[in-house]
Amino acid sequence: MNILLATHNFLPYHVGGTEIYVLNLAKFLTQRGHNVTIIAAIDLNIANEYDVEYEDNNIKIIRYLHDNLTVLGVNYKTIKTKQIYAKYSTAHTNSYGSYFENNHFDILHINGFTAAIGLDLILSLKSKIPEIKVVSSYHTPISDPKETLTLGNTFKEQPQKINYVADGLSYRFNLPYWFTEKITPFLFSNHLNILPAIFNIKYYIKLNLDAFQQLINITDEWWVYSEGIKEVLSAQVKLEKIKFQRHGIDPIFFGEKNLAKGSHKFLFNGRLLKIKGFITLLKAWVNLEDNGLKELWITGTPNCNDKVIKKLLKKISLRKDIKWLGNLSQEQLAQIYLQVNTVIIPSEWYEIGPLVFHEAIASGCTVIASNIGGCKELTRYFYGSTTSFKTGNVKDLKNKISQQPSFEKGTTKNKPTDFKIHFEIMIQQSEIYS
Repeated sequence: MNILLATHNFLPYHVGGTEIYVLNLAKFLTQRGHNVTIIAAIDLNIANEYDVEYEDNNIKIIRYLHDNLTVLGVNYKTIKTKQIYAKYSTAHTNSYGSYFENNHFDILHINGFTAAIGLDLILSLKSKIPEIKVVSSYHTPISDPKETLTLGNTFKEQPQKINYVADGLSYRFNLPYWFTEKITPFLFSNHLNILPAIFNIKYYIKLNLDAFQQLINITDEWWVYSEGIKEVLSAQVKLEKIKFQRHGIDPIFFGEKNLAKGSHKFLFNGRLLKIKGFITLLKAWVNLEDNGLKELWITGTPNCNDKVIKKLLKKISLRKDIKWLGNLSQEQLAQIYLQVNTVIIPSEWYEIGPLVFHEAIASGCTVIASNIGGCKELTRYFYGSTTSFKTGNVKDLKNKISQQPSFEKGTTKNKPTDFKIHFEIMIQQSEIYS
C-alpha cells in the first residue's frame, strides 16, 4: 500500500516523542513492503536549503531523505489567526490539491493536527482520492483547544464536561475557572476584526472545536496509547473505532544492565519548558543541599528564552551537582539511562504516554512523575519502580527526590515493549492496515 504519514514536525530538525514514533512506524511499514512517505511542517530557513518540489503563493514543499525515508517538508508562506484555530483555509487546501494531483495514497495516517498538517491536507486528499482511509493517532491533547487537557490554570485534569471558552480564558490569564465561566456568556460569539484576538476567543475556540469534530467525522480509525485518552475520546468516538496499545520503544533501550553507581543520579530528559515541569524541578533542586550525594543530569543545553527559567538557570549555574549532557542521539541516550538511578518526569499537562517513562523502566531506572494524565497512569502501571508527586508542587517533588535513594528499583511486574511488538499489535487490531 501507499501510505502517507503526516506529523507536525520531523527529524532531524525537530526531535520529540511523536517524531521518534513516526520514524519507527515508517521503518516498520517499509519493512513490511509498503511505500511510505512522511509529510511534516518545516521552517522556511531549512526549506530554503533544498530544491523546491512545489511552490505557489501559499505553500512551499521540499523533499529530503532521513534514514532512507522520503520526507516532504511543507512551509506555509502566510497564515492567519483564524486558520490556526480552524486548521483550514480554502487557498491552502487548493495548493495541496495541486501538489497531490498525480499522487495516490491508500492510507493517510495523521500523527499531529495543526494548521499546516490539518484539514487542508486531509480534505485535499479526500477530494482527490475519495477511497483513501484516514487513521488518526492521539499523541498530544488535540481535542483540547489549549492542548493540555488540564482545567484552566490548575494542574487538575479536565473534566468530561467543560466550558472550553472559560477554560481557555482561565488558562491564559491565570484566573479562577468559576470566574471566567461567569463572564463567558457576555463575550462576542461572532468575529470582529476591529478587536484584538482575545475578544474573539469564543469565536476562535468554536473554530477549534469544529475542526476537531471534522477530524472525528473524517477519521476511519483512531490509535491511542493510554486508557485515559481512550476514555476521553470515547465520549465522541465509537469504541470499535478506537485501537489501544501502550507505546513501544526502540530496542536499544533493552537488554543491558543498569550500572549506576556512586552518587544518586537523577535525569531530566525533556524540553526546557514550564509545561514540562522544568521550572518546578529547578525550584525543587535549588532547595536541596549541594552535598555530593546526588546529581541532576539534564539533556540538552542551558539555553532558554523563558525569563523565569533563565533566572533559575543563572541561580543554579554555580552548583556542582548539575550536569548538562548536550543534545543526544537515541544511542547516546540509551547509554546515559544505564548510568542513571532515577528519571524525573515533572510534566504539568496531560502527557499521553511519554516514551521517556517506558525508556526509563526498560533501562532499570526508577521514575518520579507528576500525578496527572499519562504520567499518573504509567506510575500505576509500572508500580514497584515508580513514585509520584503532586503536580506543580515544589515541596512534594523536593521530598520525593530526597527519599528516592532508599527506594527499591526494578520491581515492576509490567514491562515495556519494543516498537516492533507494539506495531504488530496495533496492525493486528487495525481494520485499515490489516
